[in-house]
Parts: sequence; C-alpha cells; structure tokens
Amino acid sequence: MSRGCLYVIGTPIGNLGDITLRQIATFENIEVLFCEDSRVSSRLINHLLTKNLITKKPRYVPYNEFNEDRIFTQIVQMVTDGIQVGLVSDAGMPAISDPGYPAIRGCLNANLSVQVIPGPTALTTALPYCGIGGEVTLYLGFLPKTSGKAMKMLEASREMLEKISSTRIVLYVSPHRLLKDLEHIKQVLGEVHCVLLRELTKQYEERIEGTVAELIEKYATTKVKGELVLILSQK
Repeated sequence: MSRGCLYVIGTPIGNLGDITLRQIATFENIEVLFCEDSRVSSRLINHLLTKNLITKKPRYVPYNEFNEDRIFTQIVQMVTDGIQVGLVSDAGMPAISDPGYPAIRGCLNANLSVQVIPGPTALTTALPYCGIGGEVTLYLGFLPKTSGKAMKMLEASREMLEKISSTRIVLYVSPHRLLKDLEHIKQVLGEVHCVLLRELTKQYEERIEGTVAELIEKYATTKVKGELVLILSQK
C-alpha cells in the first residue's frame, strides 16, 4: 500500500495569478480535498483545469469550523489507508485564523506524513504593504465576538506595545465588526496609529491610514465590504 499524506495547501487570497507551481503539482496529486466551501475551492480547481494545469478533479469534502472537531478523524483514517489528502481554506493558509489545526495535529499524533505547501496569506502580504517597520509583530487574528473577551485580548497586547514601542499589532477584521473593533481598540490602546488594508491582491485593493479616531469617524458613516487587515502601531 502506498503511503498516504496530508497536504496542507495554501491558496491565493484573491488573485488567482498567485498560485504556485508546487500548489498546482499537489492539486494534481491529491485524491480528496477537504475544504471550507466546495463552491469556492471548485472555482480554483476549475480554473486550473481550464488552463490545462491539472488533469482531474479531487473529491470534495466539507471541512470547516463547525465540523472539524469530529471530521478530522476521517482525514487521519484516509491518510492511514494510503490516500493522498489535501486540506485548504477558502483563501490563504489553513490553521491561520482558519480551520485546520485538528486535522494537522491528528495526523502528527498518529505519526503520519504531513506536508505544508506554502502560499500567500493576508498577514504576510499586509506587513510589507502597511509601511510600518517594527522589531516585534503581534498577530491577534480576529478579536473575540464578545466585548469582554475582545477587551481582555487587547489589554494583554497593550503591555507589549508599551514596553516595545516599535511593536506592530495585526488583526483580521470582519466588515460588520470593524466599527466595534475600532472602538474597543481606542478604549484599551488609546489613540494608536492604524493602517487598514482591504481586499488585498484583488481589483479593488485599498489602503487607508490614520489614527483610530479618524477611522472611527470615517466608518461611522461609510459601509465597508471585503476582507480586512488592520495594523496598529505607536507611530
């Protein structure tokens, strides 16, 4: 029996031109693809098929925040049985503010083969684009939805910001939570400097820079859409 493997595959965060040769070769090799949303992943696979970059489709299986704690055992069993399994999120790298950890940990605990096929992330794209240097980068992902937990996370990061003035704090933000997150930030961290990056690598990519108060004023009356990354600093 051939040796199975779990391939943790990065995917473009918006621009399909960012696909890599290694990702393409991996998509050609896998038999089953665990994905957040098969409609999203099938668009990428169909794009590769249309361009004659791969010759076949994998079988899609849903893997998301709602089912990963129970379905990851299927992945472990498939890899144990010698199947080549892929794991993707809708965009970027699995397990970075996206589902993936239980499957990866499960395979590692079972001494099975795991390979990470790197790709772009909003985090690594945002850091050079923000234009703010820093000795330390503190990545918080998405703030918790409840105000108390969000404030607690920000309070924990405040000490780092105060001790090392060149610290950059990076957050992912949902459009419908932007204003609330900014208000929490102002309340806990004060008048920090902000760079908001929207729709990275996509047609309507946008960069907005200003104080947290300026961003609150702007988005109190302006509806925002798309994927958002927010970088905070003491600039």
